[in-house]
Amino acid sequence: MSETDGRTLGQRDAAHHLHPFTDNRELAAAGGATVIERGEGCYLWDDQGHRYLDALAGLWCVNVGYGRRELADVAAEQMQRLAYYNTFFNTTTGPTAELAETLAELMPGHLNTALFANSGSEVCDSAIRLARYYWQQKGKPQKRIVIGREEGYHGSTLAALSAGGIGAMHAQGGTGLPDFAHIEAPYRFLLGHDMPEAAFAAQAARALESKIEELGAENVALFICEPIQGAGGLIFPPEGYLAEVQNICQRHDVLFVLDEVISAFGRLGAWSAAELFGLSPDFMTLAKGLSSGYQPISALMVSDPIAEVLRDAEGGLAHGFTYSGHPVAAAVALENLAILKREKLVERVREEIGPYFCETLKRLETRPLVGEVRGLGLLGAVELIQDKAAHRLFDPPGVVAAVCRENLKARGIIVRAVRDTLLIAPPFVVTREQVDDIVDTLEAALEDISRELGIIAEEQKLAEAVHEADRPLAGRVALVTGASRGIGAEVARTYARAGATVVAAARDEAALRARCAEIAADGGSAIPVAVDFSTRDGKAETALMAALEKLGSRLDILVLNAAQLGDLKPLPELEDAAWDRVIAVNLTAPLRLLHLLHPFLSLSDAGRCVFVTSGAARGAHADWSAYAASKAGLEAMMRAYAAENRKFGLRINAVDPGAMQTGMRAAAFPGEDPGSVTPVEAAGPVFLRLAVPDCSFSGAVVPVVSSAEAAE
Repeated sequence: MSETDGRTLGQRDAAHHLHPFTDNRELAAAGGATVIERGEGCYLWDDQGHRYLDALAGLWCVNVGYGRRELADVAAEQMQRLAYYNTFFNTTTGPTAELAETLAELMPGHLNTALFANSGSEVCDSAIRLARYYWQQKGKPQKRIVIGREEGYHGSTLAALSAGGIGAMHAQGGTGLPDFAHIEAPYRFLLGHDMPEAAFAAQAARALESKIEELGAENVALFICEPIQGAGGLIFPPEGYLAEVQNICQRHDVLFVLDEVISAFGRLGAWSAAELFGLSPDFMTLAKGLSSGYQPISALMVSDPIAEVLRDAEGGLAHGFTYSGHPVAAAVALENLAILKREKLVERVREEIGPYFCETLKRLETRPLVGEVRGLGLLGAVELIQDKAAHRLFDPPGVVAAVCRENLKARGIIVRAVRDTLLIAPPFVVTREQVDDIVDTLEAALEDISRELGIIAEEQKLAEAVHEADRPLAGRVALVTGASRGIGAEVARTYARAGATVVAAARDEAALRARCAEIAADGGSAIPVAVDFSTRDGKAETALMAALEKLGSRLDILVLNAAQLGDLKPLPELEDAAWDRVIAVNLTAPLRLLHLLHPFLSLSDAGRCVFVTSGAARGAHADWSAYAASKAGLEAMMRAYAAENRKFGLRINAVDPGAMQTGMRAAAFPGEDPGSVTPVEAAGPVFLRLAVPDCSFSGAVVPVVSSAEAAE
């Protein structure tokens, strides 16, 4: 069921669900969350029927893909046999014991003991607590300090976030607990892009030794690190770094904790990063891929010397969780590991799909916005940059990658953005064709972003030029369709104030003459032409040609704004006649006008055609039936027309008004507060900057921003 009392499930969710790592106020304002209903393989579907290729595998975890019936069957069977029992007080269950033994076989040889929990946060927390208890048992209770790394992520519990180095998390609820310290991340792209890799690796590792010496090795309990920093932006260690930090820990009698919540169980083409990099950690944290996300379960692997001390401690171990080693979760994890072995998915990542993924992703390095592509196994990062030659990052950080992420989502690809890095980690069952789809879509999104960034930079210059000129369109002729009301009327007024002679066209003759009278009273020049573009009797064309002939057969600017919303019924329920009406006005009529008026625009020394599109064209309102289809077609027409005329100097763009106070918007959202959307007056400056002769960009969709946003 998707609706109750008129509210969508997403709206009900926003009212009662506090979402983690989400701007919940923004979520509510947007109408609620995307409701994901089902998954199969690498794909997800939401409750509106939209399909997404999940290029993040949930949260780096759905390694065997969605819809695995065998995992559901194992869970159901175990629930019927024994749904739950604890592992406190000298008890265990069959799946729990078998999973502990299996993990001892899969992980490096000195890690033979597991402590189970439910999440990565809990086992990272457990590693800290048990490390301190170990030192206490060894007669060194003062060894309590935990060293983590900047941009490190180890979870959301107090100890885990204190060990991590994510500033936004520290800012909420304090900077963390006492006895935690941090060193810089081995983030070569940011901190050592101009250094040889070996030199940077040595410098980054020395930061750990310097910190231990500063704090006193006698006070430091452990150093915790992810082999590849995930939530920090997929920061890959320079060659030799991990081996050196392990050596430093051993020299100073500091425990080495390897957080493999993301990296274990095949993500890197090996059962663990410890195996891949030849490491021997004292503790290893595991989660995510342990069950491929089908059940919440995690494990802390404890090295033999430490496990022996913990087992022999007087009074027993006073640590654990109600669901530690939950039999259903353990049974699902065992079957998940069996799938990885049976289908040779770890080998597939190492030998076939992982190399193909990294090689295909590398082709993005030639893009102007891409500063670096990093990849290993099925982990990939695309680092975006403002100026590649000068190594200048975007300021403020995070905006461009977030826009690119949303662009990709609208195109049906889910990735993650951290600062200005796009993170990609598809399920292990991803095909070569799906990898191609991910990278091809990324290329298209980056092309969009490149155009939009160019528009932003040029619009700033144009805004200054327009502000300085008294009548920047003096002597120009502009034809504006749909000019009797809303955006069209505002554009006609704006152009007339800027000195253009405006041919104002629309169906409603009375409203059109009233607008032109207002323009004349304001000192402008506007000629009303009452025409119906949906008819094919030739009257509209004749009337427009007559008006242009009176102006010397000249046309510099064409604004194709006339549109009809039509019935917002699902397409299978839409009558042919309703479809035909919308397409005739929104799509066919603009094409006919281009046929008619292209010769005039081509003769202008600054010919400009502006299509008025909609967010529906890019999926924001894809359920708006024929209207959404027509606007998508209009955008495609704009791009084709721009490509055809690029070398001739004719410039073409589309303007997306966004949420704007128009009659059409009011019809679509009858209960919406008009004060919550942008006034139509905000459209004028955008259309004016596009129309001035100095404006050279072409082929992109230009958004309308409110005056408040423009001021910022």
